[in-house]
Amino acid sequence: MTGKSDILIYVATGDKKNAGTDANVTIILHDEAGNFTEKIVLDKFLRNDFERGQNDMFKVSRSKLGSLVGKVVKIELWRDDAGLASDWFVDSIVVVHTSTKHQSVFPILRWIKARFRYKIKHFDTSLPQFDEYLEQREMELRDKKKLYKFAQKAPGMPIQVRLGLFCHFG
Repeated sequence: MTGKSDILIYVATGDKKNAGTDANVTIILHDEAGNFTEKIVLDKFLRNDFERGQNDMFKVSRSKLGSLVGKVVKIELWRDDAGLASDWFVDSIVVVHTSTKHQSVFPILRWIKARFRYKIKHFDTSLPQFDEYLEQREMELRDKKKLYKFAQKAPGMPIQVRLGLFCHFG
């Protein structure tokens, strides 16, 4: 990408029970040259953003992009715990440069914990031994272990997931 253009950020909130949030959401975009934006608060005035199953679009003007000029290859995403319903499940985030129409896709597919800064690469793929964000992966694995407790109700019977533990960690 040459020169600066406006950027559109599309956020798809999941269609799960309690997936929407009233929290304040912030993002930082990183390009392939190591440049990054200032903190960008994703909010449309007088609109209820990030509702369950909803797609939201945010336009980021050139003035907020700082030295970002290349393709967006990484994002940092976090939320606070403001509002009555602050839990949030995000399906995906897509970043589009308006001049080149280049899209960077970030499949999130997880509950976003309050005050934890998620770092997600373009297409968010890597083998565990090559993951750049080990602390984030370890936190998510600990949460999964809490969520999926297994029990064997009788000897010789199949192992089952214990009932009543299906909740998310907001």
